[in-house]
Amino acid sequence: MNDIQKVNSRAALMQDRIAASGTYLLLLECDKRIKVSIGKRGEMTAEPGFYVYVGSAYGPGGISARVRRHRKAATKPHWHIDYLRAVTKFLGAWCVHHTRCEHAWAQHLIQSGSATMPLTGFGSSDCNCTTHLFYFMCKPEKTELETLLNTKLARISYQDHGSRRRIRVRKRRSGAKSVATAWAKRP
Repeated sequence: MNDIQKVNSRAALMQDRIAASGTYLLLLECDKRIKVSIGKRGEMTAEPGFYVYVGSAYGPGGISARVRRHRKAATKPHWHIDYLRAVTKFLGAWCVHHTRCEHAWAQHLIQSGSATMPLTGFGSSDCNCTTHLFYFMCKPEKTELETLLNTKLARISYQDHGSRRRIRVRKRRSGAKSVATAWAKRP
């Protein structure tokens, strides 16, 4: 395998991983008590503490695109979580790829007794779950969540471009340009 094939192979692998579907957890922090309108679901009082939202992403861009969207407060709310994001701080996200387990995770969190349900029906209007949003007074650690969910979680991290380098390879194929682009950590 030559250098161009290696880089193209690596770029394809990275793209597959970035666009992978699966189930994710968002960790949010609220620093003050505040009433929030959650679209048609009604009003909720957000308490100071930590919120864990269970979601899944099976559309274009997969988990990476969905979490990237949730990192910012939405200018035009679409999902229930978009309304809560307006009054909370994004702290992190974890996921499992290629596995649809959001309903099982919601059940585990309900049954655990470690978290409370701030609003019935939050994030679960398209399923039979009681809620997909959970409140913790103290910040839940990754290991605690893994124990509660009985699974190993991968951390989703986003770094600025300053800590990464761009790998870009151009090759000619039938007179047209073919470009592979990927991001990799700097050595």
